Amino acid sequence: MYRRYKTAESQQKREEEKANTIVNACWKLVEDQCKDNTLNEINKPSENDVGGLWKIVRVFVSSTFSDMFCEREVLVKKVFPELREWCEERRIRLMECDLRWGVPKDTNSEETIRCCMEELDRCHVDTNGCPFFVTLLGERYGWIPEEKDLGRDLKDQYSWVANTSITHMEILHGAYRCGNPNALFLLRNPEIVREIPEDFQDRFVDKDILSKCHVKELKKKLKTKFPNQFFEYQCKFSSVLERAGRKRVILDVSDEFAERVLTFLKTRISQFYPECDVETNNTEQIDIVELEQSNFLERKTHFFIGYNEIIETLLAYAKGINPDNLRIEGEKTAFVRDPTFWQNEDDDNLLMCLSGDVGQGKTSILATFVERAKKMGLKVFYHFVGATGTSEQPDVLLRRMTEFIKGAKIDVPENTYDLKEFYMKLLKEEFDDLRQSKSQFLLVLDGLDELRSRDAIAHLSWLSPRFPGNVRVVVSTSTNHLPTLHRTKEHACFLMEVPQLTLPEAKDVISQYLGQYNKKLDENQIKVILSKPSSLNPLWLTILAEQLRTFGDFRTLDKHIDALSDTINGLIQYILKDLIANDDTGKMEKALGVLVLSNGFPEVDMQNILGDTDVEEAIPALHWAKIRRALKPFTYISGIDREIRFIHGAFYQNTDTLGMYHNVIVDYLMVRCRNRAIIQTKVPYHCQKANLYDKLVDFMRHSESASTIPSFRRSIILKSARCIQVADPVLPASMPVVLCRGCSHSYRGFSAKHFPMNKDACVICGEHIISLKENVVDAFFCMRHSFGQSKLLGKCILCEMPVRKDGNGKVADFMGAQGKLCVPCSFGIGRKQCSYVGKKK
Repeated sequence: MYRRYKTAESQQKREEEKANTIVNACWKLVEDQCKDNTLNEINKPSENDVGGLWKIVRVFVSSTFSDMFCEREVLVKKVFPELREWCEERRIRLMECDLRWGVPKDTNSEETIRCCMEELDRCHVDTNGCPFFVTLLGERYGWIPEEKDLGRDLKDQYSWVANTSITHMEILHGAYRCGNPNALFLLRNPEIVREIPEDFQDRFVDKDILSKCHVKELKKKLKTKFPNQFFEYQCKFSSVLERAGRKRVILDVSDEFAERVLTFLKTRISQFYPECDVETNNTEQIDIVELEQSNFLERKTHFFIGYNEIIETLLAYAKGINPDNLRIEGEKTAFVRDPTFWQNEDDDNLLMCLSGDVGQGKTSILATFVERAKKMGLKVFYHFVGATGTSEQPDVLLRRMTEFIKGAKIDVPENTYDLKEFYMKLLKEEFDDLRQSKSQFLLVLDGLDELRSRDAIAHLSWLSPRFPGNVRVVVSTSTNHLPTLHRTKEHACFLMEVPQLTLPEAKDVISQYLGQYNKKLDENQIKVILSKPSSLNPLWLTILAEQLRTFGDFRTLDKHIDALSDTINGLIQYILKDLIANDDTGKMEKALGVLVLSNGFPEVDMQNILGDTDVEEAIPALHWAKIRRALKPFTYISGIDREIRFIHGAFYQNTDTLGMYHNVIVDYLMVRCRNRAIIQTKVPYHCQKANLYDKLVDFMRHSESASTIPSFRRSIILKSARCIQVADPVLPASMPVVLCRGCSHSYRGFSAKHFPMNKDACVICGEHIISLKENVVDAFFCMRHSFGQSKLLGKCILCEMPVRKDGNGKVADFMGAQGKLCVPCSFGIGRKQCSYVGKKK
C-alpha cells in the first residue's frame, strides 16, 4: 500500500516537472517576443469611422466561459449599460466584445480562433495597439488547441505560442506583449471553489496538471508585470439553478467587482479621449451627413477601372465646354418641371444626364468625376442617394444643396407645411443672384431614381429645366426606371448613356480584384467568365470576384464558375442563399431579412433584434462577429447610428423569401428600440410594406416617438391605412364620425400629443383644427364602416359607446362632438373619402 502511494506520488511529481518545463519554455518564448514588441503611443488615438465627431471604444472581455458566467452577467447587465451612458455624454460609442459568451462546442476550430483574434485586432486598430481589455481569471486555464487546429498563417500572424490556451493568447496579444496600460486583470478569490458543490467542481477547477501549472504561472506573471492593474475580488456561492435545460452555478459577485471595472475604464477612456465640448444635435447631424457623403465618395473611388472617355467628357462640360458628340433630348411638353416658376433664360445651361443599367458603374463614374473636378479647383456639391439612411429623402438633398450654394445654414420656419416648395423658392432666389455674380458651381446628383419620391407625381419638380451660365449640373438615373428618365427629359438636356465595359477592362476588373488577395485565375477560367452575358457589367464582375475569392475548393472551381448565375439578381440570390447555407449561428437568414427589407439597420439594433427578444438579450458576440464578417464584403457602415447598408441597391430587390421579417422588425422597433429617429422612419415604412395597418394606426396614435412626426407627414403616412371607399354625406348609407361626451373632452385619442382635445383634433392624423368655417370638414364613414349606426344613433370612434343624435342626424353638444378632418387629410378627394383607418377588411 505504502509502495503504491509512493509510486503515485513520484509519478505526479514527474508530471508536474514536465508540465513546469513546458510552461517555462512558453514563457521564455513570450519574454523574447516582448523584447521585439514596440509599445505604440497612447496619446494619439487613431481616426475611426465617424471621423472625430464621435469616437469608438471597444472593450474586449477575455476569460474562460463556464466558470465566469455570473461575472459576465454583471458586466453585460450592470457595468456596460452605465459605462455606455457615460460614454455617450462624451460623444463616445461603447462596443463591448465578449467573444467567449455563447461559444458552441463545435466551434473549436481555426475559424473560431481567427474570429476571436481578428475581433481583438479591431480593438487594437481603434486604440493604436493598446485596446481596452478586461481579463477575468479563476482556476481554469481554458482550451489548448492542438496543432491541427492552427493553420500556418494563423500561427505566423499572431506569433502563436505552442501549448497555450486561446484565453492565454488573447491576454498575450491584447495586453502582455505591449505592456498595455488599458488592460485590467480581475482575479476571483480561489477560496470560493470550496463552497461549490462537488458535482460542479470540474466547471471551476482544471484537473489537468499542465493547465494548473499554466494558471499558477499566468497569475504570477500578470501580477508582476501589471501590479497597479491586477486586482482580486470576492464572491459567494448562492445556488444552483436550471436554465434552458442546463444546471448552472449562481455566484453572488461583490459590488466591488463592478465598481472596479467602471472606475478603471472611465479613467483610462478619459485619458485616451479627453472630454470635448458637445455641439448641438442639429449641427452634429448635419456634420455627420456631410462626412458620410465624403466617406461614400472615397469608397466608390477606391477600386475603379475604365470609362476614361466619359469622365473626360464630364470634366469638359464642368469647365463650360458643351459636348458636341452628345445628343440633346427633350420631351415636347413639360408635365412637372415648370419653366414658368424658374424663369429660365435662353443662354442658361442644359442639364447633363448620365443613364445606364443597374450595376453599370454610374455611381463610381460620378465619384471619380467629382474627385478629379475637386482637384481642378472647381467648387463641387455632390449628393449620392443611398450613401446614408436619410440621403433618399428629397428634403435632405434640397437642404444640403441650398445651403451649399447659399454658403450658410438655413432655419426652416416652424409653420412650414411643404419643405420642397420652401427650398425651391430659396433655390430660385440663389440662381437669380448667381446670374449677377461670377461664382461657379458644379452640382452632382447621383441616383435620382432611388429617391423616395421616385413613384410620386411631383417627382423631380424641384429640378430646374436650365441653370445659370456659371452653374453646371450632372445627374444620373437608371434606364430601368422610366418615370425618372422621362422627368429628366421633360426639357432639353445632354443625355449620355454608360456603355458596357470592354473585354480588356472586364478582364482587368477580375484580375485586379482577386490580385488584392493574392489570388489568380487561369486564362481558361477568365475566358469562361467573360463569355457570360453579364460579364461586361462592373457590379456583376465585382460580386462574382468576391464570391470566387471565398470559394475554398480549387479542384471544383471550374464547375463552380460554370454554375454561377449570369444575371445580377440571380448572382445576388445565390450569394444570399450561400450565406444562409454556410451559417452556423442560425441567425443569418434573419439578419439578411432585416437588412434587405429595411434598406439598412443600425449595428446595435441588429445585435439586439438577432438575439433573444423575449428576455432582451443581444445575440452572442461571437455569433455576431461571424455574421458581420460574412456580410462585410457586401456591406458598409454609415452614419452616426452606424447603420449597416448593402454596397448596392440591387441587394434590396431580393425580397421574395424574406417578406415575413417585416413583422419581426416592427415588433422589435415598437418594443425594444430606443432610437427615436429610427423608430419614426422605419415603423411606418415596414407597417405599410407588410399591410400591418392596425399596428400602424396604433403606433401613430399612441407612441411617444410618433408624436413628434410633423402633421403633414402623419397625414401622408396614415393615408395608406385609410379606407378608399366614398363617404359622401349625400349618400344615405354614409354616417358621420362621432365622439361621445367623455372622449370628446379627453386628450391623446388620435395622437400621443397632450394637446388638443379630441373634439378639436383631426380624426385621421390628430392635427389641431382651428374652428373656422372655411377650413373645417366633417368626417364620415362609408357604408361598410357605418354598420350598426343610424340617423338617430351613432357609435363613438374611440370607445364605441352609443351616441344619440337629434332629428337632423347631428350630435348635440351635451352628447358629444362631430369628428373633423384637417386640411391635409381633406385635401382633394379626401373630404369625401371614408375616415376609417386600420386593417383593410
